[in-house]
Amino acid sequence: MTRTASKRRRTTVPPAARRAAAAVGALLCAMGVAALAVTDGTVGPGPGAPADDVRAVPVAAAGTGLVCPAPAELEQPDVGDDEFSATPVETSTSLAAAVLAGAEDTEPALTTLGGAGAGDVAGPLDVGGTAAVRTGEVPDARLLRVTPGAATYAAGTVASVTTDGDLRGMVAGPCALPAVEHWLVGGGTAVGSSGRLVLLNPGRTPATVALEAWGASGPVALGGQSLVVVPAGEQVVTTLEAVAPDQSRLALHVTAEGGRVGAYVQHHRIDGLVPAGADLVAGGAAPATTTAVPGIVSTGEAVDDPHAPRLDLLAPGDRPGTARVAVLGTDGPVRLRGGEEVTLEAGRVTTLPLGGLPEGAYTVVVDADVPVVAGAAVDRRGAAAQDAVIDEDPYDRAWLPGQAVPGAAASGAADGAVAVPPGASYELTFAGVPDERDPDLVDDATGSTQVELRGVGPDGEEVWTQEVDVPAGHTVRLDVADLAELGETVAVVAVVAEQPSGGPGVVWSVTLADGDDPSLFSVLAPTPPLAAGDEVRVRRVDAAG
Repeated sequence: MTRTASKRRRTTVPPAARRAAAAVGALLCAMGVAALAVTDGTVGPGPGAPADDVRAVPVAAAGTGLVCPAPAELEQPDVGDDEFSATPVETSTSLAAAVLAGAEDTEPALTTLGGAGAGDVAGPLDVGGTAAVRTGEVPDARLLRVTPGAATYAAGTVASVTTDGDLRGMVAGPCALPAVEHWLVGGGTAVGSSGRLVLLNPGRTPATVALEAWGASGPVALGGQSLVVVPAGEQVVTTLEAVAPDQSRLALHVTAEGGRVGAYVQHHRIDGLVPAGADLVAGGAAPATTTAVPGIVSTGEAVDDPHAPRLDLLAPGDRPGTARVAVLGTDGPVRLRGGEEVTLEAGRVTTLPLGGLPEGAYTVVVDADVPVVAGAAVDRRGAAAQDAVIDEDPYDRAWLPGQAVPGAAASGAADGAVAVPPGASYELTFAGVPDERDPDLVDDATGSTQVELRGVGPDGEEVWTQEVDVPAGHTVRLDVADLAELGETVAVVAVVAEQPSGGPGVVWSVTLADGDDPSLFSVLAPTPPLAAGDEVRVRRVDAAG
């Protein structure tokens, strides 16, 4: 048998296509047939082969598993004083998960991380249908497994709500694809702050994870804690204040070998004895010269207000640089006095306060001359209980990850889905990011991109649909009350419906809030579509060559 391969393009072959090609080649060998030139689905025939002797063989997508966060918990001793208990109330945790646009007779499964037990699925799926899973209490970290080729989208959200005590807040995070690399920007370990780095390994072999950390003063020495072994099917928790103490701001880089892992930080703060917010720091975009953070909300805080929104930036390389910051509001670009240009020191987390903005929703777009990662923090004020010992209002805090910015020609870059947990209200924030973001020129940005939204109910039916026009240079905020005839929603899906030439790229996020106390909130980035199947091309030649 003769096999030829294009070495020049081999590195572009998807792993699923390579595995399928090997299986196809073995089958053809058994039949006395030889193949093949394989690349990324665009291969031509091998040397000397007639073009009409090439056949395309479809390759199903590999199975998918989304790793869901564990319920929030407080890992510190309680002094037992009823008046000043750190945990005066229980934490309630819920899960919403949806598998969308599936193939016929496929059955996604929701299982514990270790594989024991399975949740009920409203399936099997019909073509174009939905299976939705909703549970009440979530005792363990979970893995949403999707049959190969079973879905276009899979989304899940775990939300823990605590109404009082040190962990007061909505701690919510998405079920995300495990990966070999994660960038986590947010949290801290200064006095009053606590962070738990959670690493989850859904695979069948142990994974060795390397950790890097940066703070306001530069790289943080982690010593022997810079390498962590995560056993197969388990999770490992590292208390950050034990390995990276006294960091007012923090950025982490997680790199795995031997398998793909999930990673996030559970962070909470107290101000004296008053709760100051809790949330998950989820993974954001990898270092790039352009990144965006949608979903920032200002209530008109003063420039020096410690609860004003803030933007954290890190240039993780060895070169300093400069970042230009554009702030896109609902009425167009807004000047950030003194903040349009930020000096970046290599390896140091830089914080840009966003106080002084008028009340409203915003998207921050960062353009730098060196690769950067970004995250933002937004606070929301609550009300002290009538019987509270200390008469100070508590706050909740949401950590927003930086997102990759699609180019103007990147049609479909905004496509994604977010699962909505039971009992939560929500609102959507979209931003049209123009190609030109120079503060002196962005006011002249023109064009818009159409985004098609649909809300999916627990029975798999669409409960509402809406088209949103996202103008260049603007943030569009869509409150749930603006959507007509809303029913119970398990997931929100957004698809770019129309992006004219030169139209802006779109980034978006979903702000969740507790249905009983809207001051408890979190902000989630969308989960992108699942990888589709591919194809390899084979040709028949004589076994003799």
